[in-house]
Amino acid sequence: MDDAEKIVTIVGSVLAHEGAEFVYAGKIPECEKCKVVKVCHNAKLREGRRYRVTAVRPTKHECFVHAGGAVAVEVAEAPITAVIPTSQATRRTRITYTPVCDDRFCKGYAFCHPDGMTEKGRYVVLEVLGSYNEMCPKGKKNLKLVELRSVPT
Repeated sequence: MDDAEKIVTIVGSVLAHEGAEFVYAGKIPECEKCKVVKVCHNAKLREGRRYRVTAVRPTKHECFVHAGGAVAVEVAEAPITAVIPTSQATRRTRITYTPVCDDRFCKGYAFCHPDGMTEKGRYVVLEVLGSYNEMCPKGKKNLKLVELRSVPT
């Protein structure tokens, strides 16, 4: 990863390992009194986006929010696995995301509404992982499982 993609932030010690993923939720009132608030809430982080820890730094901090303290890490935006219509599932295609199913009790709900995605958000298809037709608990057809990344705004 080059320096342009590297984002330094601070996460709870539980998330401070390579490969851990989280959705950045933004600042809460307890953060205002912290001396490292500007690093923790790095201006490059975008609310609602999913990030993956790519490196852990040795710096540790006490934290008003995270039990066990917090640790400095490097993160990058993580790809999101989702289900989209086959007609949109072409590598490097930009799409406006609309969930294919809204049944909250469906076993596949997490693929139709993955954490870190927003309805009507703009994404680019990174990879087509395969057909979702046989896996769809609702029996919907013409679906693909893909990896997406948000389009910078």
